[in-house]
Amino acid sequence: MLVRDRMTQPVITVGPRANVSGALKLMFRRKVYRLPVLDEHGRLVGIVTRGTLLQHGTEEADPLVEAVMTPTPFTTHPLTPIEHAAVRMRDLRVGALPVLDQGRLVGIITESDIFDAFLELLGARSDARVTIALTDIAQQLPRLVTVAASTGVRMHGVTALSNGAGSFAIVSIDHADPNALVRALHEAGFTSTEAHTRG
Repeated sequence: MLVRDRMTQPVITVGPRANVSGALKLMFRRKVYRLPVLDEHGRLVGIVTRGTLLQHGTEEADPLVEAVMTPTPFTTHPLTPIEHAAVRMRDLRVGALPVLDQGRLVGIITESDIFDAFLELLGARSDARVTIALTDIAQQLPRLVTVAASTGVRMHGVTALSNGAGSFAIVSIDHADPNALVRALHEAGFTSTEAHTRG
């Protein structure tokens, strides 16, 4: 999954010479928490957050966006794998990355977009999920998929992961009762399985 598959577009932006109060009104009206700042030539020159604007929005002088924006923000590319963008956001401790393609703003990827992608990968919105412990992903995953398909359940997705505790796969299914799949996996020799239904 790439950034372009999850980024928000078109992007709501603001100019550097806009007043903070106007930028805040735009944010609340469009229900966004960050605004990339584009100059008169359409170049990205900064980014402002709702928190920053609220901090300065009570000032009588009503400063310009350029006075409170974060200049030259961190960015990403539409063809960047989404997990790389997530790592970059986490390491930099930022909640969003404007997406540039040949210097042109084409989208923005936010922590909410990353979170939605994570939920999709884990099949969180499927009717049920079965988690299966694996000792060897390369050898066992094809057999697991074959066994799951033989039960007739409609698979929404399969995600295989490894961490310090070992390897496992998550099979997401569009079926409220995963017991048939659990039984088939046990009969095929998969001993450690956990079933979860949504709701």
